[in-house]
Amino acid sequence: MTTRRSFLVKGTAALALAAAASLGLTACGGDAPAQSDGGTTKVKVAVAPIQFETAYIAQQKGYFAKHGLDVELVRGADPAALLAQVVSGDVNIGIGSWINVATSAAKGVPVKVIGGNGMVDSKSDNSGVLVAKDSPVKSLKDLAGKTIGVNGVKTGGDIPVLQALEGAGVDTSGVKEVAVPYSGMQAALERNTVDAVVPADSFYHQMVAAGYTSISNPVREYQANMPVTVWTTTAQWASQNASTAKKFTDAMTEAVAYYNDPAHLQDVQKVYADVNQADISKAPKTFVPADVTLNVKEAQDGIDAMRHFGLLQKDVAVKDVLWDQAPQRAEAGK
Repeated sequence: MTTRRSFLVKGTAALALAAAASLGLTACGGDAPAQSDGGTTKVKVAVAPIQFETAYIAQQKGYFAKHGLDVELVRGADPAALLAQVVSGDVNIGIGSWINVATSAAKGVPVKVIGGNGMVDSKSDNSGVLVAKDSPVKSLKDLAGKTIGVNGVKTGGDIPVLQALEGAGVDTSGVKEVAVPYSGMQAALERNTVDAVVPADSFYHQMVAAGYTSISNPVREYQANMPVTVWTTTAQWASQNASTAKKFTDAMTEAVAYYNDPAHLQDVQKVYADVNQADISKAPKTFVPADVTLNVKEAQDGIDAMRHFGLLQKDVAVKDVLWDQAPQRAEAGK
């Protein structure tokens, strides 16, 4: 994505989350009840550089207004940093990464997921393990003892890659992961600083179109239907503003229905292009599916995988992360 901000903010996010956890959020100004003005409730919502289209559709199509919300959309950095904004009280609700939300909850940060957003597509690929066309690496087995460029080492996004490697019989302890931003992955392969990279979203599609070879699609293969981005707030804000949170998820349910309808693809592409100040011809031809309801089983499977690979130091149950009124389902697609 052309305006994706630097992922260096993740360090700041981690510090902010740790500080919030230690303080218990006792003085979090963002946890005050939502302000109401003439029957309309004002809510400040932060969106990430990925999977933001649903929120803009809710605003542009009047779904927020229909449900009595005056929403201010704030463009932020990656979902990990946005979670820190939520915890610090800079915003009321923000797009969070399901992985970061789970790891934060495991560390005692009182965050709650009030609804889902983007999810892993079970039918098409938006990420994958790519190698150069002339690479000697032809399969995952060939990555034994090699170096892989991932967006974040031990951040959770690399979990499906580790699952795929393990599934292929590769000793993951012998594979070296190095942090490479999505925007630098193509250059990393060209310079032979890594043997493979794992880009996502528009970066993945651009590299495939440029001729790079996909040898595996771990996210789809191991995490289909798992939530990727989720709407997150603090436990205190959700408790004090349950009615507002419900109005938000109701509005997003309508927006998601519009977004998922193939007949509206051009509208979604226009949102993407407008937000990124890019020509609509540069917009993706497909977008990840979205669902406000949380797939509980797949969400738990993702958490369990993080525990298996040592990202989580203790077990975490999905029910402990979800707001008690969050829309949810037990099975994929139901």
